[in-house]
Amino acid sequence: MRKVILFIAASIDGFIAREDGNIDWLPPINNENNDDYGYKSFYENIDVTLIGRKTYQQILTFPGHFPYPDKLSYIKD
Repeated sequence: MRKVILFIAASIDGFIAREDGNIDWLPPINNENNDDYGYKSFYENIDVTLIGRKTYQQILTFPGHFPYPDKLSYIKD
């Protein structure tokens, strides 16, 4: 049986994005301390991603390539 682990950036009141979908409250990827908040270690230990449709659509607007090319990804509509 697989283990399900949630790794999500959420505000203290449980929101992932503002009502309009904006995620400007998140710290930048290249923050002043170069801290990834444990993401690299987490990513190295998973083989599947589950992504909501709105999150997936947001990811597609980011510069560069799809960030999970080596993982099996399921998109939930």
